[in-house]
Amino acid sequence: MKYIGALILVLSNLFFLSTDKEYVKDYQNGVLTSEGWVVNGEKDGYWKFYKAGEISAQGHFKSNEKDGYWYLYTNGMLDKEGFYKNNFKQNWWVFHNHKGYRTIKKQYEHGKVSGYALYYKKSSLSKVEEYKSNEKLGEWTSYWKFRADHPDFSMKDLKK
Repeated sequence: MKYIGALILVLSNLFFLSTDKEYVKDYQNGVLTSEGWVVNGEKDGYWKFYKAGEISAQGHFKSNEKDGYWYLYTNGMLDKEGFYKNNFKQNWWVFHNHKGYRTIKKQYEHGKVSGYALYYKKSSLSKVEEYKSNEKLGEWTSYWKFRADHPDFSMKDLKK
């Protein structure tokens, strides 16, 4: 009987514990500037931001920090996209020109360019740069020279 009473007490506490979660919209001078989820006073979940009535960014927050995939816009057009982890750029980021075409693809680690930066012209790879903590280590303008210097590089990274 003692155990049943303890179980009821635990279950009732779980039932009545709640998080303060709400969907909010922020306005400035009557114009929507942001919207998203707030949990216990912090941005958490999917958010959208607007500038002059056009979308400027959208992505995920976790405990008030950018965490997950983000899309960033300039004048309503997709400019760049990629992952954030704890408010820092992480993994591959893709940069687009004003027509929406991919122009650059860079690898980041803790917010710094670390790995490869792939440059495209007319959807074809035109240059590869290698970085470590924002320091440029090398540059190749020929795919074949790059492959000769990096025989273990995965072709899958170039296709993404």
